[in-house]
Amino acid sequence: MRIQTMELAGKNRVNLWEVYPLSQPWAMYIDVTNTCNFKCIYCPTGNPDMLQEVNRHRGHMPMELFVKLVKDLGELDEKLRVVNLYKDGEPLANPNFCKMVEIISNANVTDRLYSKTNGELISRHKDLAACNMHMLGISVPHVYEDKIQEIVGKKVNYQKYLDGIKRLFEDSRRKFTINTKIANYYLTEEDIEKFYNDFEPISDTVAIEGLHGWGAKEIKDTFLYDTGSHDGVPLVPKIACPLPIFMMSVNSDGTTGVCCAEWGHFHNLGNVYTEHVKDIFNNQKSKEFRRMHLEGRREENRACRDCQYRECLMDNIDEHRFEMLEKDK
Repeated sequence: MRIQTMELAGKNRVNLWEVYPLSQPWAMYIDVTNTCNFKCIYCPTGNPDMLQEVNRHRGHMPMELFVKLVKDLGELDEKLRVVNLYKDGEPLANPNFCKMVEIISNANVTDRLYSKTNGELISRHKDLAACNMHMLGISVPHVYEDKIQEIVGKKVNYQKYLDGIKRLFEDSRRKFTINTKIANYYLTEEDIEKFYNDFEPISDTVAIEGLHGWGAKEIKDTFLYDTGSHDGVPLVPKIACPLPIFMMSVNSDGTTGVCCAEWGHFHNLGNVYTEHVKDIFNNQKSKEFRRMHLEGRREENRACRDCQYRECLMDNIDEHRFEMLEKDK
């Protein structure tokens, strides 16, 4: 079934200004690794110069940290609405991925459990189909080998890649839906038609997705102006980003931020190694970060100053910023 990525978001959305301030996050990104087997030309993780500039940690999330994090989530007042087991890296690069899914699934700490992969490492995880997730997204780099190599920086056997996804789709143990999407990075009509022909038979849903620019343009300008909306939502300029209101991200080294798009780890709000998730969400750094957005001071933060992602988000709190500030006094 052909969809727009926005259709995977929660259907029953809440007016954030009516529930602000929250006592805990509703959504979380957990980066089980920030390493990747690809070096995509439109992704900071694929650009060694960008990572070196910000001195970003590189490695898998240790199992003891993940276990401690899941314990924290189990002690929240209510379950999270969604947990995404990915952020900066390729989650299947972590050899413990399936074990991590088992741990967090058994803990029953979230209504929905998602992950996302570029698809090349699917065959490394023999029990992947049995993982108790709700959805696995697969980001296809391209449908022709020469273009794949141009985009990801390595040669990939396309037929082998396709066969791996097909086996996963047809595995009788599969517990989750598969959403396969491709970034609209200078795709031709022929490319798009081949994508649909190749992946519709081996996916539950398929989507064409636009690309957004990442923050910190002074390091590298990643803005892409001709690919359309990221997930089908009209691009709308916003003063305040809604993500800090309800979201939290945990990097592979335990440091925390507020969203999935903050690639440089510029605003560490705490560390799960030594602090409880709920305490981090409610600490002074996190409160000030939210106030910074609500007061229209986004430009003071290096990560958010010129981030393009906020423009394609479904939520828009701009008209209610001041009433939210009044609630937070």
